[in-house]
Amino acid sequence: MERPTAGRDGRRMSFDVDNPPEEPPADCQHRLLWRLARALWEAHRPDSTGFCVATGCWHTNQRDPCRLARLAQEGMRTACGEAVSASPPWIAVTRERLTTGEIDPMDAVAEALWHRRHTPRAGR
Repeated sequence: MERPTAGRDGRRMSFDVDNPPEEPPADCQHRLLWRLARALWEAHRPDSTGFCVATGCWHTNQRDPCRLARLAQEGMRTACGEAVSASPPWIAVTRERLTTGEIDPMDAVAEALWHRRHTPRAGR
């Protein structure tokens, strides 16, 4: 069971930012962005002693997530609708990866269809 966690704006998040699930949570608005941010988190998440799992990744306070792990957390928050300082770059990176073909277009179509089914429309 996922533990609800408050975002920086005080809004309740449906996932634990310190232990995010592999799959996007139900309230995730940008599933491809979630997957990009989650992959970065996996590469830089803290291990059981608080050190970044990436070899050679050093930061001043090893008991806190490294800069890239924090960036990944902000990407996952962005994917779930929270506006954070890193939101515009995360959205730009997602669009760029779609344009350059680094993200499978079928995934983009699947996300568009998911949004169509899950986004309330006026008059419905």
